[in-house]
Amino acid sequence: MTDAPQPLAPGIAMAFQGIQAAFTKEHPLFSELAPKPLRVGRGEIAVRVTPSERFLDGDTIHPGLMTILLDTIMGMATWSDLETFQPLATINLQTDTYTHAKPGENIVCEAICEGIMDDVSIVRGKATSEDGTLLATAAGTFMVGTRSAQVSRI
Repeated sequence: MTDAPQPLAPGIAMAFQGIQAAFTKEHPLFSELAPKPLRVGRGEIAVRVTPSERFLDGDTIHPGLMTILLDTIMGMATWSDLETFQPLATINLQTDTYTHAKPGENIVCEAICEGIMDDVSIVRGKATSEDGTLLATAAGTFMVGTRSAQVSRI
């Protein structure tokens, strides 16, 4: 990921405000995790979340949470690369988990949109602990311009 992200298109910057409000108000997972943006730029995003014991699977955070977080952050990286807001749908997502997070541990989720061709975005992401330990990586593709009642409400 680059150190100096390019600025967002003005319409996308406004859409991100709506997206953030919708996620924290209407999406129970994100209202509980309260993601903190660390970096948002053209085609890339990084956020910090701190999962509670509610997400435990045994003594560690359920790896499915990493999949949900990375899918969402990778979609947001696609949105940040667009000139105008359009709904998205995940076409393909592969997540590899390397180690498990602990409850109360800060997790940094980062994603970069590698490009958009023929209405399909190609995105890569990773989740690390704040000390840099790699928790999970993901690669995915997203269809740009899909119809979705849920996304259309944003």
